[in-house]
Amino acid sequence: MFAKPALSRFTALLATPLLFAATLSAEPLPGRLQGTWRITRVLPTSNTACWGREQAQPLVGSTLTYRDDSLRWRGGAVPLEDITTRTITASEFSKENGGAEGAASFSQLGIRANRVLEVDLQHEDMDITGATTEVPGDSVLLAGPNRIVVSACGVFFEATRSAGVTRTSFRR
Repeated sequence: MFAKPALSRFTALLATPLLFAATLSAEPLPGRLQGTWRITRVLPTSNTACWGREQAQPLVGSTLTYRDDSLRWRGGAVPLEDITTRTITASEFSKENGGAEGAASFSQLGIRANRVLEVDLQHEDMDITGATTEVPGDSVLLAGPNRIVVSACGVFFEATRSAGVTRTSFRR
């Protein structure tokens, strides 16, 4: 009789620090990414993509706004559940973005560095584009001080910081 409550108290005591640690593991949005960015062009790559030019081109000219708690695109806010960052090398990127038609490369994206910071924004699946549950801009490569590369459905886009918009820190 006593074993069951003791076990459940033990489980609760064990689980509480784990839940607390999981909450603390979320990374903040990098300051270099915060703010508003305009998608300026589709980047030609040789990887396999599920979108063609017809689906990708309408994203050019739209803006992405990054905050600690959300991503905004075309007026819609996408609440963020988690943010993860990692340094990715040119070689790793090509391996992860290859397919039957070839692999995307830093060179094709106009990235001269051998490694860049990748930011992955975790969120609920959304049907924003009508073609996929991916949200344009939820995977970001920090390609330069005022330049990012975002992707959607295997298509890569260049985005530049919008003029007159300064980085602002948003707190949850």
